Amino acid sequence: MRRFLVFGLALVLVAGLLVVGLVVWQRLHRTPLEEALHAVPASSERVSFTDWSVVRRQVDVGLGRTPSDARIQIFIEKAYDRDFTAASSIDSAAVAMNDKFGFGPANAQWEAYGQGHQGATMVVKVADGADFDVLAGNLRSDGYKSPKDDDGVWRGGEDLVAQLDPTLTPEVQYVVLLADQGLVVTSDNAEYAASAAKVAKGDGDSVASKDGVGDMADQLGEPANAMLWAGDFACADLAMSQADQDEQDEAKQLVRAAGGVTPLNGFAMGMLPGRTLRVVAHFEDSERAKKNLRSRARLAVGDAPGRGVAFTDDFKLTTSKASGSEVVLDLEPKQSTGYVLSALYDGPLVFATC
Repeated sequence: MRRFLVFGLALVLVAGLLVVGLVVWQRLHRTPLEEALHAVPASSERVSFTDWSVVRRQVDVGLGRTPSDARIQIFIEKAYDRDFTAASSIDSAAVAMNDKFGFGPANAQWEAYGQGHQGATMVVKVADGADFDVLAGNLRSDGYKSPKDDDGVWRGGEDLVAQLDPTLTPEVQYVVLLADQGLVVTSDNAEYAASAAKVAKGDGDSVASKDGVGDMADQLGEPANAMLWAGDFACADLAMSQADQDEQDEAKQLVRAAGGVTPLNGFAMGMLPGRTLRVVAHFEDSERAKKNLRSRARLAVGDAPGRGVAFTDDFKLTTSKASGSEVVLDLEPKQSTGYVLSALYDGPLVFATC
């Protein structure tokens, strides 16, 4: 009996170690987008993501370790022209972010901006090896009130941020430095900054825990930038109800002609480094995804009521597939320059209709 008990206990320990090992392996092998989604609160309904490491590789202007303000501005302008800044909340403040805080588009790994009814937060993964004592010193020099704890909220406020530089977003009024995670968390609300920082440390539910978010991130892979709508928020944010009545009527006809659609349970668009736009629509189950494949693909290459142009004027559908509970569409821009993600990330958008 004793042998059986020892053997059983050994099996339990081995199983526990395997589970722990799997969790650690998954965390170590997350894509930058997956990392970002695990750092943003579950209350976020829309998440904007920019992989600044990818953008800098694609737009190589020789920034170096200590880039000048002029060089940073050139980088941002070129990135904007190629539509790599469409999802960023700090692109227009890149110079000020670098000068005042010591982190930003010029050296950050990635940026995520989560918005929801409870608040908004920006999370930045800073450069590998960044000295958080230096970052803290920058905030102190800028006039922020230092917290009692290292991972507490640095308090700036609206007036301070406005005085520092007019290009700075209100989202940097309150800042939390998380040295162990290599993250900076900011918000325009001190309490929300504190609660968002808990999530970024792994002590709260992230948007990655919501249904479909992980699957959509997996389908997007490693985009240069992306927009993701959790749950059915895309149904409201990209709704055809934003269009005039005549355009709404036209959209209804297009949907009927395409074979009809069922509601979205999540939606995402990401621009891959090679400028292909990948659209991912998440549904309740695989049957609904299969049912929506043909109709969503047809809508993505048809007229675009409420937008003044047809989607076919700007994009060519290269692939379409149903994968699990997702419909995945790849749209190739017809022009080598110009706007890809920013042309479509707000409504009305008929192929995201519910």
